[in-house]
Amino acid sequence: MKENMLSKIKNKVKYIMSYLYIIIIIFISTFLNVDFVNSNEDLCILEEIETEYRSSNSETNVSCFEKRIIKVLLLYDYGMVLDKEWEDNIRTRFEEINKFYSSSFKIEWQIVSKQQFRFDKNIDNLSELFSLHKEDISKIVNNSKAEVSLSIIQRDIKGVGIAATFSNVVMVADSQKFNSYISSVVVAHEFGHLFGAWHTQRKNDFMLFSGAKQLRTSNESNNILKLMRNYNFDPETIINNDVILNRISRLYNRHHAKREIDPVARLLTDAGTKLYIDKDYKEAIKLLIKSNKYYGKWGETRMILSKNYYELDLLQDSFTEYTRAVFFGSKPDKQYENKLKKKFIDLQKIDPSINNPFILKN
Repeated sequence: MKENMLSKIKNKVKYIMSYLYIIIIIFISTFLNVDFVNSNEDLCILEEIETEYRSSNSETNVSCFEKRIIKVLLLYDYGMVLDKEWEDNIRTRFEEINKFYSSSFKIEWQIVSKQQFRFDKNIDNLSELFSLHKEDISKIVNNSKAEVSLSIIQRDIKGVGIAATFSNVVMVADSQKFNSYISSVVVAHEFGHLFGAWHTQRKNDFMLFSGAKQLRTSNESNNILKLMRNYNFDPETIINNDVILNRISRLYNRHHAKREIDPVARLLTDAGTKLYIDKDYKEAIKLLIKSNKYYGKWGETRMILSKNYYELDLLQDSFTEYTRAVFFGSKPDKQYENKLKKKFIDLQKIDPSINNPFILKN
């Protein structure tokens, strides 16, 4: 009897908290002028919050959402000819993608322009090609009428599809001219990452970590896409909004594939990396430390944090983060490691009492 009463009280408190939570979201969104939450869709968001607290598999009725059309810039390689077969297949694939996104999230993807781009033909790995061209492609999108880009690589290359979390850049490899339904699943999957969706272990989910074959959604993918469906693909609009970042992370912590990285950590690490490139080391460190609080086992975050410490001559911190980076699976950067070793050796020449952590004492 006592347990039932406590359970009812607990559920009522959660329900009240959900209403308070939506009020906070609306207030902060209005105050910060962030447009990924639309005031006309408060009931949809509230329903999603209630679903989150209930941990049920029920789906929000998408009818309360306003239809969203997302403009896409299609990029293809110089030398690639968009012939009738290509055009017809692209049209068919987008019809399949839009049927799924429209019924699930009331989103439609619309190609508004197509243009050629010189992709490096010497790179045979899609991930490396993406890393090389991502920033340039993002700038092209920002200077166009499109909101996101879809790059098509028509040659044999290692990898099928890739997108940066919360970015505006998607890249897929397809040497068969998009002639398969699986191509629709691949593109839809990569589009999902733009909203922060992570890989799942649900075999019927389009965000399955590997080998997704169906345009269907699981509860966790459904929740993150509906939460972020109005996101404008500009990380700067959400990176300082702890309310939304914490909610994304809570959804992630409830359901994610093994070894899948928290999307908030990805967002913060990407931003920290850009600050490192711009030599704003102190601000980069703040974001990277914050990233580690969301997900502390990502070697990439630890490695870039180490390099920021190095630039500020915080060598002990630099060494600590470097060893953690390697421990958590980051590939050792021998060139950087030798630079760090040399720093300690040079300091010891000035002050022999300084400890060199690279030298193990018996």
